[in-house]
Amino acid sequence: MRPLDLTEKNPSKKVTIYFDGKPYEAYEGEKFPVAMLANGLYWLTTSTEGRRRGAFTFGPVPVKVNGVKNINGRKLVVKDSMRVERQRYDEFQEQIEIDEGKPILRYVVDVAVIGAGPAGLGAVEEIGGKLTVALIEERSWLGGDMWLKGVEQEGFGNPREAIEKLTNFPKNVRVFLKTTTLGVFDKGEYFLVPAVRNDQLIEFMAKRVVLATGAVDSIMLFENNDWPGVFRRSDALEVINVWNVAPGKRVAVTGAFPEEITPELDRWGIEYVVVPNPRRVEGEDRIERLIDENGNVYEVDAVIMADGRIPDINPITQAGGKVYFKRGYYRPVLDANHRIRDGIFVAGSAVSIKPHYANYLEGKLVGAYILREFGLEAEPCIYEEKLRDYEPVARPISKLPLDGFSSEDVQICGCGVTLKKVDDVVKSGITDLQIIKRLTHLAMGFCQGRFCLFNGALLVSQRSGTPMDRLDIPVARPPIKNVKMKVVAGRD
Repeated sequence: MRPLDLTEKNPSKKVTIYFDGKPYEAYEGEKFPVAMLANGLYWLTTSTEGRRRGAFTFGPVPVKVNGVKNINGRKLVVKDSMRVERQRYDEFQEQIEIDEGKPILRYVVDVAVIGAGPAGLGAVEEIGGKLTVALIEERSWLGGDMWLKGVEQEGFGNPREAIEKLTNFPKNVRVFLKTTTLGVFDKGEYFLVPAVRNDQLIEFMAKRVVLATGAVDSIMLFENNDWPGVFRRSDALEVINVWNVAPGKRVAVTGAFPEEITPELDRWGIEYVVVPNPRRVEGEDRIERLIDENGNVYEVDAVIMADGRIPDINPITQAGGKVYFKRGYYRPVLDANHRIRDGIFVAGSAVSIKPHYANYLEGKLVGAYILREFGLEAEPCIYEEKLRDYEPVARPISKLPLDGFSSEDVQICGCGVTLKKVDDVVKSGITDLQIIKRLTHLAMGFCQGRFCLFNGALLVSQRSGTPMDRLDIPVARPPIKNVKMKVVAGRD
């Protein structure tokens, strides 16, 4: 077995890949970062500023594959004899490519559900068989964050078995995996939802839209928080439960919600220590130690950030929704029928942070509202009553030790924006986040601030004394993801 494998792998699927000229053992179907992690190799790329980075904290992993540059190693699936080399961030810009030589695929449906986590699946279950539905999911699996869990989930039991039951769809539901939506736009009596799968442009025309786009993990701010061996909670869950690879031999779990990951570590017998207040991580090609704010030193080889999740507000603001601040995060303003405006509904972790089963019930609730708008029989009051048993999670607002940090070593944005760069602008008296974006490029990368904008707002609030609920949060600009039009040579 490789150093960090948790289980034996199928020997018939064993392949050899080369990274910077050295051979490594891998298995067919594995993602490149997982294969490297299993071999104990964490440092995969180098930031624009020359900082060593891994694959599980920020953004893409720029690599060269068989001599071809600008490949995102985070999504790369290994093949036998594949040769991969490191590439710097400043030589790379990830974009979604659309081949203009391919005809646009068009689908007309009653409802487009964006996001296939428990909320999206709940909405489809309620609507399915009665209305035509397109279920659009960016990832390669159904079930969202719950699919990454190994321990039993409240209301569902075994998560994989529950998802299997929820995904037995009727014929009038079409599923689109690995499909990235670019926004929601008005188109007469319909909504236009453009999306890309591989390099194929797809246009969905829907009478109603459900945004079940979920939440993102909070990125913690400490020195060297981008170092190889720092994991977002969701990436740690994926490597453990999907790929059966350990994040490290001795792991530090940091943040306000260690219980989001420790049961999974216990399940696999992975040694860990809980450190709620990290100040700095150190090491060469990977983490070797963590130092907390009290000066305590922990000898660890990986750090998992478990500081809670925040709703992904980008699809909501792009579609015309407003947000407000409550319980420690920004969330959409909804009407009595869970709409940000006529025809566009929101459900699940995109609304508030709560258990998977509550998200599923909220998806069912939205589905019932939609059925009623189409004049079909539905009873949303059933789900409204059940949801009263679930209170959204309150996330504590971190107090950043701004003047105690070596802020040049703290990455507030994976696109090379340090805490110092943003803090210097704020200390100069500029507190308008829109202007801060232009001056620092905060929230202007591929994800349009899904992971970094909240920390930018937190910094502004703390430095200026302005409450988070009074800050003017920039809206996501269409398209939500960068798009490159690939024109076929010789086309008329």
